[in-house]
Amino acid sequence: MTNQPDAPSAPLVLTSVVASGLPVDLGFATAARFYDVPAVFNRRPSPVEMDALRGSEGHEHLVRAGYPEVTMDVRDRRLIISHTNLGQLERGLATVIANSVDSISRAALLVQERKQDAAQTDLDERTERAAEVTRAATRVRFIPDSAPGTDTAAMTQIDSGRV
Repeated sequence: MTNQPDAPSAPLVLTSVVASGLPVDLGFATAARFYDVPAVFNRRPSPVEMDALRGSEGHEHLVRAGYPEVTMDVRDRRLIISHTNLGQLERGLATVIANSVDSISRAALLVQERKQDAAQTDLDERTERAAEVTRAATRVRFIPDSAPGTDTAAMTQIDSGRV
């Protein structure tokens, strides 16, 4: 249990390229060879996922696959893939990025699940302790001894006003 009702429960995936976000001169001879390509996620990435994709972990996936010049940034529900082109993405970069997103997301989900399990265990333990304290408290009885006679010392204190 966490205080994050919108915590992701499904792996993060990229669904498509945002064609309207591509350079307007794409397809012309004057178009830049490399540019930013925006892609849409299936959901909003968690802060952990965003940090990993933007940081060295995400870039290491790209470097190992032979794309050291490509970078990634997260903006809302979009991944901005910089210094690339549609051709590179079609020829394998899209798969490299999809694998990176998947491994980062699954690792983040596993950490989140472990935190939720630990929080649930803590809550269960606190609930059990509270129940045990309540049971112990209900066993306490304030019942006077049933011995015959009156405590004369107590009566003397009451009569003299010392109590």
